[in-house]
Amino acid sequence: MSSLKRWRQIGQGQFHKWETPGDELEGTWQGSHDGRFGPLGTLEAAEGLISFPLHAALLDRLRHVRIGAEVLLRYTGPQTSKAGRLFKGFEVFVSGNDDVVNVESLTRHDGTQREP
Repeated sequence: MSSLKRWRQIGQGQFHKWETPGDELEGTWQGSHDGRFGPLGTLEAAEGLISFPLHAALLDRLRHVRIGAEVLLRYTGPQTSKAGRLFKGFEVFVSGNDDVVNVESLTRHDGTQREP
């Protein structure tokens, strides 16, 4: 028997909204998952687990990062695309060269490998 209730997990860390240019998060990349309003990313930071929305520009950059990599994420503020659309810009830094994955072998944004 299925339930029509919406279940929400609690106690899984903090939620961070990207609002102020210069906002930074630093920690270990834990991957992404689907949230209620779109994809969410998770970092294990010094203060615990932090979840945050994966805006298109950030999602694209984090596709290149290996799960378990030490990362620094910086919100650079609103930007305008060549097509004239407004989007949130980000910089993503990793601690070493081994933290980058081959994106052609990926099937999803969470870093899991495609089966042969």
